[in-house]
Amino acid sequence: MANLKAPKNDEISSASIITELIPFHTSRKQHNSGLESWSCAFSPDESYFVWSSGNSVVTLLPWSFCKHTVFKNKKVTVPFTSGQGKHDAEDCFGCNTKSINTGHTVHLVLATGHANGRIRTWDVVTGKLILELLDHSDMVSHLAFNPAGNLILVSASYDGALKVWDLLEDGNMFQTLKMNNKPIFSCCWSPDAKTLVSVGMCKLVYVWNMKTMKVKFKLEGHQHDVVSCAFSPDGCLIVSASWDTRVILWDSHNGQILRTFGHLYPSPHLIYACGDNGTWIRDVSFSSDGAHIATVADDGYLRFWDITSEQYPEAIAAVENALCCKYAPSGCILAVGNKYGSVSFWNAPACIKSLLYLSRISIRKVVSAENVPQLGIPKSLEGYLLYKELE
Repeated sequence: MANLKAPKNDEISSASIITELIPFHTSRKQHNSGLESWSCAFSPDESYFVWSSGNSVVTLLPWSFCKHTVFKNKKVTVPFTSGQGKHDAEDCFGCNTKSINTGHTVHLVLATGHANGRIRTWDVVTGKLILELLDHSDMVSHLAFNPAGNLILVSASYDGALKVWDLLEDGNMFQTLKMNNKPIFSCCWSPDAKTLVSVGMCKLVYVWNMKTMKVKFKLEGHQHDVVSCAFSPDGCLIVSASWDTRVILWDSHNGQILRTFGHLYPSPHLIYACGDNGTWIRDVSFSSDGAHIATVADDGYLRFWDITSEQYPEAIAAVENALCCKYAPSGCILAVGNKYGSVSFWNAPACIKSLLYLSRISIRKVVSAENVPQLGIPKSLEGYLLYKELE
């Protein structure tokens, strides 16, 4: 394991585990390809949790079942009986859920991406297949629903393409975006659905204007392939994770680097960061409070970070072979999937934020960086709204 940088005369807090869900097929004595949990997701209303649990299976659990039954035990074997959904899949590498409002009824749609390039959408309640989307020529690595609620889906694939689908138009694929014709690992929408970020087998972070479908920025700063990305809840910040052992926090308005969170201490030299350094970061997730991020890496640690401090993690836990992580919409719990198909749940660090901080989140959700100077507020507050204290 890598050396952790810690404050003098003190230790980093230990994150506490709530429980672990273990598929019936899981055996930790040996690892076989195809058992990995590559992806996990919460429904927007936090009513369901879903993860790719290995053996071509996607497991769907009512979140109330988890909280009231599963969380009472430290480890639970999931046998795929009543109360859970089971979908056969050719190695689901990306899964996501989206709610549809039809009158007074809310329907949840699950999208799964597969190793053969197919995308399938499912009715969460009935478990029935809705659509099968065919256009990718290689593994689908990530899926992201438009947060505007119009069932626009973006898929990322190892074929080097991002494809934009309209599920309300029978899954019409109406746009293809290309980065560098190399595998794409992850993508995410901004909360206002105007911007998309994508990362893949290159050192750049691509920022797209989704109105023009053109590249807005190519962010430079990483020294190895970039594997994961996420937006802050107000859309002002972008976080990207790389195999170079670092996570970078960016200003989404101008592409400026605001913070760098190193996972190896001391920071590796360029030639080491570009290779198999033993601390490849696998995933990053942004908390709903906009103040924390979580990361999992090959050095066997789960880390929780306060974005205002890049010196050391706020809390850590030993989690070996982790592949993905995702905050619950409430921000209180983090789910972590591993290479054995299991998923564990962790208490996420939380603190009461000031009214000033909460006001910034609310204001920036509706006021763009370009319009902040027009608010007629003092320069100090203007700078705060623009996250100048992070520079």
